Amino acid sequence: MATQWTAGTTSGQVLTAATLNTIGAAWETWTPALTASTTNPTLGTGSTATGRYGRINKTVFGNCRIFFGTSGANAGSGFYFVSLPVTAQGSGVVAGSGYVYDASTGLVRHVSIAMDSTSRVALYLENQTNYAVSSTNPWTWAASDQIQFSFEYEAA
Repeated sequence: MATQWTAGTTSGQVLTAATLNTIGAAWETWTPALTASTTNPTLGTGSTATGRYGRINKTVFGNCRIFFGTSGANAGSGFYFVSLPVTAQGSGVVAGSGYVYDASTGLVRHVSIAMDSTSRVALYLENQTNYAVSSTNPWTWAASDQIQFSFEYEAA
């Protein structure tokens, strides 16, 4: 059983904002890796893959943004996965949601994020027959397309 956090206070002492700010550290950055089950995609020139996360005890929460570049992007082949910043407790858990965006058509699709393993997540389209996001689903990924999501999960 975990020990109760006391922040170095004594009984009857007023709990201040400064003391509460000692809970956890500032958010961290990490570079998410977009991979695929067969051939990894190439994000291309001008692409970005950024992530930020925070951790309180074993709870990890954050967000991820992957933007394909304006030239040289290649969709790769197979189902898509995105790396996690901290090893997860287990797999098979829905960990968040977000959206995918097709820049050439302006289409947006909502996605759920689920743990594929303890080190990565898979993206699943909601209300679709073929629901796993891949190099060709819901479209063939190309210049300026986007993947963005938020997550929360238990660390190992």
